[in-house]
Amino acid sequence: MRPAKALFPFAAWMLRISMPVIAYTTFLDTVRAFDTSDLQFYIAAAFTLFSVFLFIGGFMQKHSMTMFSALVLLGVSLYEAFYFLSEKSNPIFALFMLTAASMLLFLSIGNKR
Repeated sequence: MRPAKALFPFAAWMLRISMPVIAYTTFLDTVRAFDTSDLQFYIAAAFTLFSVFLFIGGFMQKHSMTMFSALVLLGVSLYEAFYFLSEKSNPIFALFMLTAASMLLFLSIGNKR
């Protein structure tokens, strides 16, 4: 069986769309609380902001916004994944590892069409 290369742009956009959705569902309460003394607020704000930048970067010709957003999201995702690693059988760990893998993909392809 041959790979469906024609589905690559659709898959890339699905990943771009999923990042703000993940940010919304995971970090909405933390961002709404607006507790600037809590480190989790800054992590949530960065994840949300750079998720939106990753989405917007898909509309641009240059790779800069996509690459920088992916790099920041990779770091935040790995931090969050290892933050939740201590808890046994935690789906949040899997979510952030999948997010980190997606950001590695964007780091490697940029805005490839």
